[in-house]
Amino acid sequence: MASIMPVSRSGAERQSHMAAARYVTSLVGALERYAGRPALGAGPVVLEFQEVLDAAGRLAGVLSGAGIGRGSGLACVTGSNRPEVLPVRIAAHLLGARLTQVLAGPALYGLEFILRDCRPDLVVHDVPAPDTGAPRLGLDLLLRRAADHAPGEVCVRAREDDVARVTYTGGTTGRPKGVASTFGAMAARNSVRPAAWAESVYLSVTSLAQRSGGRCLEQWRAGGRVEILDPFAPGEFAAACRRLAPVATYLTTSMVYRLLDDPATAHGVPGLEAVSYGDSPVHPERLREAVTRWGGRWRQGYATNEAAVICRLTPDDHDAAVSGRPELLASVGRPVAGVEVEVRDGRGAAVATGRTGEVWIRSAAMMTGYWGRPRLTAEVLRDGWLRTGDVGHLGADGYLYLDDRVHDVVMVHGDNVYCVPVEAALARHPAVAQAVVVGRHSDLTGEEVCAFLVPAAGCEPSTAQAAGACDLVEKDLSPAHRPTVVFWERAIPLTARGKPDKRRLRERAARAAHGRPDRQDT
Repeated sequence: MASIMPVSRSGAERQSHMAAARYVTSLVGALERYAGRPALGAGPVVLEFQEVLDAAGRLAGVLSGAGIGRGSGLACVTGSNRPEVLPVRIAAHLLGARLTQVLAGPALYGLEFILRDCRPDLVVHDVPAPDTGAPRLGLDLLLRRAADHAPGEVCVRAREDDVARVTYTGGTTGRPKGVASTFGAMAARNSVRPAAWAESVYLSVTSLAQRSGGRCLEQWRAGGRVEILDPFAPGEFAAACRRLAPVATYLTTSMVYRLLDDPATAHGVPGLEAVSYGDSPVHPERLREAVTRWGGRWRQGYATNEAAVICRLTPDDHDAAVSGRPELLASVGRPVAGVEVEVRDGRGAAVATGRTGEVWIRSAAMMTGYWGRPRLTAEVLRDGWLRTGDVGHLGADGYLYLDDRVHDVVMVHGDNVYCVPVEAALARHPAVAQAVVVGRHSDLTGEEVCAFLVPAAGCEPSTAQAAGACDLVEKDLSPAHRPTVVFWERAIPLTARGKPDKRRLRERAARAAHGRPDRQDT
């Protein structure tokens, strides 16, 4: 059984929550309001707002005929960021179905587990999908049937308390967890986000199954156009920015690094005017490079699947950072409206400003719970608050600084070594383009710090450069923070969400302890 429990409500509350879900009705209203404008592009094909709504309505009719309705589970598995998944998503929302989207990229693992765990009534797919007993329907066949389906009146069956999505975490510390969010929570998430940059074209280059899919819908609510680019490559991205200017986009940290390191885009991307970024910690020095070289408006969002947007580093914050407050680039900004943030100790008590502890948050946008895992839900949801699993501290001016994930802390001689400050110190060395730090067992110290480094363009990795980078760590932090082992990599392996895959890096570090030759002791 899912960990979604009924809540006792007054008569007025029950009536309100039986009304059509605001998240869906507001989207339908926007698609109708901007009917004649261009809405969705992918190369030479551009659909108008009314065409997107019509496509979603036809898809809803076909899916309804296949047994999908309010409370049904629909899984959509694709091998690429096909623009058609956006009307499929809207169709699922119209029906009030519980949607799980999966992008089956090269870094994905656990697909069979996900398709069993989310308990779908139908699996729509365009790549081979494990047979878990649920009915399956090819995406292309669904689209053909929808094209032949007579358009009908768009009816919103979703209600506020219905589960809108079950989104699976990256699973970097174990098997993926399904995060269940209601339509009410989705509406709250939309209300705390700043207005989409509708005057720009939103260029989507990240997974439509994750954050970018929601950003596309936000853009449509504001009447703006969306363009899908898949796969991401610096040259193609720069060409799209020139063609579509002005462009706003969302980039993962690894994409920012790739653009900085590519000669064609290192010093600027004409047409790119607004960048939102996040997904994993960014090295402050590299972020400063991007902001000063490229210009434009920059915005960081600290968010999780479980909590949506928690804090923002605004464009004004970025301007202040490059004009004399560089420490701001090491923060994730200040809490957004409607979100309470506290830093607490291991007993759950709030700590003083400047003290490090676990980040707890409270907002209407939080998840309902982990799908089918009530015990795990009870561990992270406490008296209306969510334990994020992130370790950080609040500055005197209200900015939040993240130091690590709870499970990523490395215990050296019993002391907590947080990975993020170590990674930032390593990345300050001119020979290092990117640094990721993990821990592994040590008979001598309990655990030891292992660093995975990507060399800067034109630099040949060496033991001397590794030692120099580690010297910076010891100088800036302490001897306990100094990595004892360094691995030079062509590129850091990423999860399906574009984050450094620390699970794989821990496994490689552990294997190397048994004789693999690619380590360098420092």
